[in-house]
Amino acid sequence: AGLLLFTGLSTRLRDWAEERTHSRSGQVMLYGAVYIAAVTLLGLPLAFYEGFVREHAYGLSNQSFLAWATDFGIGFAVTLVAGVIVLPIFYAAVRAAREAWWLWGAGLAILLLILQMAIYPVFIAPLFNHFEKMPDSPLERQIQSLARANQIPAQAIWISDASRRSNRISANVSGFLGTSRITLNDNLLKQGAPDEVLAVLGHEMGHYVMGHTTRIILLLGLVLLLGFGFIAWSFGVATDFFGGTWQVRRVEDVAGLPLLAALAGIFFFLATPLTNGIIRTAENQADIFGLNAVRKPDAFATVMLKLSSYRKLEPGAWEEAIFYDHPSGRTRIETAMTWKKEHMHDPDIRMLEGPGVGG
Repeated sequence: AGLLLFTGLSTRLRDWAEERTHSRSGQVMLYGAVYIAAVTLLGLPLAFYEGFVREHAYGLSNQSFLAWATDFGIGFAVTLVAGVIVLPIFYAAVRAAREAWWLWGAGLAILLLILQMAIYPVFIAPLFNHFEKMPDSPLERQIQSLARANQIPAQAIWISDASRRSNRISANVSGFLGTSRITLNDNLLKQGAPDEVLAVLGHEMGHYVMGHTTRIILLLGLVLLLGFGFIAWSFGVATDFFGGTWQVRRVEDVAGLPLLAALAGIFFFLATPLTNGIIRTAENQADIFGLNAVRKPDAFATVMLKLSSYRKLEPGAWEEAIFYDHPSGRTRIETAMTWKKEHMHDPDIRMLEGPGVGG
C-alpha cells in the first residue's frame, strides 16, 4: 500500500482508468483489476515461500510446483472476478451514502460474508478439490445413523481428494441457506480408525446442530461494523497527514483503495484475538457436542495427537488465546479426558477400559 501511495502509482492508475472510460463503475473495475494483479504479484514471493517452500520443508505438501502454481492461479482468478464485481458496488454505495458510507460498507461486507458461506461448497471448493459421495460401508452407515439421530439432513457424506495436495487430516461442515454439507478428506479415512472418523464427524455435526454458522455470521458482523468504523476514522486521520502527497482526500476516490486495504489489514490484525476467540469458542462447543453424541473420548484424543503434525500441541496460554482459532491439542485432549472421567460409571465407557476395571 505504501509503495502504491507514496510513489504516486495509485493516482496514475486512477487517471489511466479515467482516460479509458467515463463510467464511474468502469473506472473502478479497471483500477480494481490492475490493483488486484499488482498486489498478487508483489505478494507472490512470500506466498511461494509460505505455501510451497515451507510446506515441503516440513513434509506437509505433496504438490509439485506446477500443481501449487495452478492452485495459486485459480485463487487469483477467483479474487479477480470477485473484486471487479464487488468493488464497483462498494464505491457506488460510498458515493450514495456519503458520511454514513462505513455503515453501508459494513452491511455490504456482511452480505458478502453470507454469500461466500452459501456458495463456497457448491462453486468455490470444487475448483480446488474433487468431491465424491462416501460409498456405502459400515462406517458410512454409522455416520448416517449419527446424522439422523441428531436431525441432520445429510443425504450424503462427501469426501475430498485432499491427499493429492497434503497429508493433513481434516473434516468440515460448510455452506449456508440450504447448501450445508459435511465433508471429510481422504486423509482422514486413510489415517484414521473408524472410531476416530466418527469422533471427528461428531464434532462437525455439532457445528450444524448448534447453528454455529449463523452465530459466527452475527458475531463477525459486529466485528466488521467495528472495523469499518475504525477504517472511516483512520482514513480521515491518514489523509489529513499524507493526503496531499498521495493526492487522495476523499474515500470515494478509488486511488485510496490501497489505504482502505491497509487500514483493514491493520484492524483485523489487531482484532485477531477477538476473531479467533469467537471461532475457538464455537470449536470448543462442537468438541463437547461430539463427545456427547459419539461417546468415544479416546478416539477423539488420538485424532488430536495426529493433528499435531501441523498444529502445535501445547502452546502457552497467551499464545493459544491470541493466535489459535481452535483450542490447542492439549486443551482438547484434556477436555476429552475430563469428559471420560465424569462418565466412567457409564457401561459403554467402562468397556473402553477392558475387563475387570471398576469391579
